[in-house]
Amino acid sequence: MSQSVDTVEAAQAAAGSAVLPNTVYRFDIDAQPLATALVAFSRISGIDVVLDGRLPEGAQSIAVQGQQTASDALDRLLSQSGLDWAAMGPTTIRVIDPVSSVTGDAPTLTAPVRVTATTRALGPNGTPDGVFETPGSVAVITRESMRKSPVREAREIFNNVAGVDISNDARDPGLTVNVRGQQEMGRVNVNIDGARQNYNQLTHGTTSRVYIDPALLAEVEIEKSNLTQNGGAGASAGIVTMRTLNTQDILDDGEDWGGKVNISHGTNSYDFGGDVSAGYRVSPKLDVAAAISRKVVGNYRAGAHNPGLFTSGIGKFYSTENSRPKYTFLRQTSGLLKANVYLNDDQELNLGYVGSMSDYAKTNDVNNIYTDFNETETHTLTAKHNWNPGSDLINLNSSLYWTRTENHQFRPARFSASGAVTTDSFDNHYTLDTTGADISNRSDIAFDKIGDGLSSISFDYGSELFHDRAKTTADMGGQGGYGASYQVEGSTPSGERDVYGGYVNATYGWNDMFSLTGGLRYDRYDLNGDAFWCETVAASGNLCSDGGTPLDIDLSESKVSPSFGASISPIEGVQFFANYRENMRAPTIQEAMLSGDHIGNVGIPFYSNANLKAEESETKEIGVNFKFDNVLQKGDGFRAKVAYFRSKIENYTTIAYVPQPTTEVAIPRLLIESKMAAAMVNLTDPVYVNGTEMELSYDAGEYYLGGTLTLSDMDLQGDYNPFVLDADYDQYANTGLSPLGVGDPIYGGSNQLYGIYATPKRKYTLDGGVRLFDQDLVAGMRATFVYPQDNFGSSSSSSIVGQYFKYRIFDFYSSYEINENVTVRFAVNNMFDEGYVQGTGGTYAPSPGRTAVITLSGNF
Repeated sequence: MSQSVDTVEAAQAAAGSAVLPNTVYRFDIDAQPLATALVAFSRISGIDVVLDGRLPEGAQSIAVQGQQTASDALDRLLSQSGLDWAAMGPTTIRVIDPVSSVTGDAPTLTAPVRVTATTRALGPNGTPDGVFETPGSVAVITRESMRKSPVREAREIFNNVAGVDISNDARDPGLTVNVRGQQEMGRVNVNIDGARQNYNQLTHGTTSRVYIDPALLAEVEIEKSNLTQNGGAGASAGIVTMRTLNTQDILDDGEDWGGKVNISHGTNSYDFGGDVSAGYRVSPKLDVAAAISRKVVGNYRAGAHNPGLFTSGIGKFYSTENSRPKYTFLRQTSGLLKANVYLNDDQELNLGYVGSMSDYAKTNDVNNIYTDFNETETHTLTAKHNWNPGSDLINLNSSLYWTRTENHQFRPARFSASGAVTTDSFDNHYTLDTTGADISNRSDIAFDKIGDGLSSISFDYGSELFHDRAKTTADMGGQGGYGASYQVEGSTPSGERDVYGGYVNATYGWNDMFSLTGGLRYDRYDLNGDAFWCETVAASGNLCSDGGTPLDIDLSESKVSPSFGASISPIEGVQFFANYRENMRAPTIQEAMLSGDHIGNVGIPFYSNANLKAEESETKEIGVNFKFDNVLQKGDGFRAKVAYFRSKIENYTTIAYVPQPTTEVAIPRLLIESKMAAAMVNLTDPVYVNGTEMELSYDAGEYYLGGTLTLSDMDLQGDYNPFVLDADYDQYANTGLSPLGVGDPIYGGSNQLYGIYATPKRKYTLDGGVRLFDQDLVAGMRATFVYPQDNFGSSSSSSIVGQYFKYRIFDFYSSYEINENVTVRFAVNNMFDEGYVQGTGGTYAPSPGRTAVITLSGNF
């Protein structure tokens, strides 16, 4: 709708310079009384409409049909009414009389009336309705959920998500996200604002890590079903998108500038947590946002109750008594800067930077004796463009990004009981740069009515690519003892990798009752570089210290992967769905280029596998969504999502023990010794992961209750081909110690895997509370119950966590809104001081014991 300058100024004076998002919706609103048309608009778009009293008597709308933005739909809806509209925020508009607004005449309308969308965000964590309207497995972690109680580490914000587990312990600010039993090496695409975070560093325990401060997060979305989209290249389990704060998350409705501040302090070495964010709408064409966060936590105390923690792969029992109780520290500073440029009515440009610096120390051994000191920096730059000219055929999105994770690690020298240096100190630098780009478009075609409903078909298609460049260097301290630079440089190798792919997806739907989806994606990767292999057998003449034998790595594969989906809603509020997809997961630089040998005098070389194959997976799922309002009382809401899945992974890649080509005669003619090495291998039998997930909530305003359920099981045979080198092997290379002969083969089975970390067999969470005094006071409790299954890999030489013990955690949280600008929060995490480890990543330190935290939050 065209507007005069005076009209625009009047609207802005009434509602600030807010704008509606450029999201495209499918509208089907017939010509009808304007009041009911606005209700239909609100229901479809999820945007609330505020009216200054009654609409003019007899006001009519005209029909609004097809795919378009909310702004375009409103322009058409009101075009013959004599009324105008203005955005009060990204989810609210105000209908105004332009004549009264411009002339200053007193309105003749009565008290304000609000038309509210049926799309809601209910339950303990404010989960949006879109989760329960999506015909697939998706979860959202809202800012409300993240702010309920301060977290020591980012891993804690995932605690209440069904089908998701975090494999890092409380000492490491990095995240290793496990989705449906799969983690690391790109199986889960974890990204910040769309920029992939592909960093790997070989240690005991998890290898892949993503560094993010939850104070900078606006929302986290976990996609477990649909990988036929940008973000799916090289992944097999899911896409975790961590969206950071932007102007619309910081400013309240109608604000041109403002900000938010949070300051926290607590017990158990929760020394300080604070963040400040600010936004400014410079003009209708430009807004900017910035945020900074600081966190200081110290050597926390573990829980005192139920002190048993885990048994190692060799069966040794560990508890809080025999695991050193000093669990090191973290100093983290993070920040972001965003700018949004609205080029014209059709185009938008979003620019962003997110970065962090983390100074932390943690142990890397099962006894918590040896401490490594880390300084980790991350930098992420993004540029996104959207072009939406109002055509049903064009909604074009493109983006460019660059991200760097750099870790400077100092490993002090290690000493014997007598004080002699056993292992030299290491000064290591690990760097991974990822550069990427993607482009996608959506086209919608609406058909004439079939029966009493509309049908349409939509096409989503796009392409993406990214390039990884890894670089590792190491310098020795010169104190003496064992150790060499090539050991670090080979275990986290340098190299480059290219991954690219494209997809097309078509969805046919009829009258919101049923839909059918089919898609294809094409993926390819190229990975090459120079490695080497060596032996610790003195007779081989191919010793690691002498540089070994050069090994050329040249890997590439491509695959076309289909996907299918269907949904049906037999009654309002119930939606059944089923999905099938295939994927190819490309090997990482870490997997393909592994070389050198274990740090120190361990005597285990690492071998690159020049024949390593990409993983190929298929996932099937069925599920149902429930969404009901006014169930027990007016205004309440019940939401639930239940899904069962089964994944099959061919060529599953993991690290395992393999033989060295040359054997050694320990006692001539009496004893033959086959030395061990380690390499990335493809398992010869498929790995199966199946599980059931459930998320549900009930919200009655004054009180709420919700929870999640995750049941998971991994079926793994563990057989593999141990001869990974294209070299001649001694006839005794696949045997162990055998007097006067050769024993049974010792390589190639599940007991020779370094460790595959299994998600809990059962995990339940409950969350409930009350909202009192006009919802100014909120108080609630969360409970988590975890029943583990054994990790895979029980070699007699392994120190991984073989089995960790069940545990239950109770948390209390509360908040009181003193006024619209000041809120006080108080939380107690691990109320009953439980001793436990989160075992899916082979962690060696218990989680923090009881911790009370108070937070002061304010708006300005």
